[in-house]
Formats: sequence, structure tokens, C-alpha cells
Amino acid sequence: MNVVMELVAKFCHSELEEYGSCVQDNPQNWPTKCAELKKKVSNCSSTHPSIQRIKRDCHKQFQVYDYCIRNNPSDVEVCVPALRDFFTCGHNAASDQQLKEDMPTPQKAAA
Repeated sequence: MNVVMELVAKFCHSELEEYGSCVQDNPQNWPTKCAELKKKVSNCSSTHPSIQRIKRDCHKQFQVYDYCIRNNPSDVEVCVPALRDFFTCGHNAASDQQLKEDMPTPQKAAA
């Protein structure tokens, strides 16, 4: 599970959908044909205020989680506490109700 990609999917859904369709429609030359759409996804994910705030405020918690899943690819269950910490941080970083609604809850991380 890539938490950052899940957040990008929530906040940049239309950009990701356009890019995915382009890649699917251009199997032979998608890297060049879809480069502009890829840039739109990147711009959205790097400039969206909610994603920026979570990246800024929860960088350490995400690093711990990312390190854990990279070092435990066959047993990601051991990373649930780190994932919970990241989600909790995301909720605490939320400046508005919409971000709180978009961020997964710490309880869901345990499921």
C-alpha cells in the first residue's frame, strides 16, 4: 500500500484518470504521448495544499512507515503501528474538515 499515492488519488483523481487513459490508449508510445498528462499529475500532487501540509507536517512519520515497508516486504503487518502514526499525524495536520474526511482514520489502518 502506498499511502501517498492513495492521497494523490483522492486529491488528483481527474488528472490520474486522464493519464491512465492515455497510457492505456497508447501502449507503444505512452512515455512521450502522455508526458504532458504525467506532468499535470505531478503538478497537482506537489501543489495541492492538503498534500503539501501532510508532507510538511508528517514527513518523519511517513519516513518511518516507508522505511518499514521497504524493509519488510513480505510482512507489512509489522508496519501497521507506523502507518497508524502517519494517519494520526495527518488528522492532526488537517486544517479543515475536508482534509480530515479525506485522510484515512488511524482505526482503519489496523484493519
